Amino acid sequence: MEKIILEDRFTNHQKITFLLYLGAPFLIKIFFLLKYNLSLKDYLIISICAICYAFLISIAFLKRGFLKRNSNLYIGSFFLSKLFFKTRIDISETPKLAVLKFRKSQKLAWFSDAKPDLADIYQTFEINILNERHTKRESILDFKKNENVEPTIDFLTSNFDLKYEKYNPNFRYKKTVANTV
Repeated sequence: MEKIILEDRFTNHQKITFLLYLGAPFLIKIFFLLKYNLSLKDYLIISICAICYAFLISIAFLKRGFLKRNSNLYIGSFFLSKLFFKTRIDISETPKLAVLKFRKSQKLAWFSDAKPDLADIYQTFEINILNERHTKRESILDFKKNENVEPTIDFLTSNFDLKYEKYNPNFRYKKTVANTV
């Protein structure tokens, strides 16, 4: 099993939002129970809440990458370099690989009163698999950091039968002539 771990799955803004919104009930319950004399049942509830919050932390700090297992390509989510879950990518009909650069923005949830349209604008580098003529394109992963593109291309081209090319779709209809007898 070969793998390459590249960058965080979530932005810092998403991590904080995730941990506050989903984790708040667990933290509130823990702090509420710590104020009183604890029974065995309370210790059990605190333990369950702590385990659930630790699970949320592990999800918030996942990293994305690629995984090769038995000549199959997977997108993997890793926590502390351990595979958390994976999704298989079918590359049987897409022998080409291209990187496209996009400008994207993400609205920030906490600043709606002061600046309702405040957004984080950033560049993404999208890894795509393509058919022979580049007419069908499937995005498999996108990165915010340009330095992750080169290791990704090296990993995918060296471990799989993918060829890196500049994206150049050929939509011209190729007419075939039937043999007549």
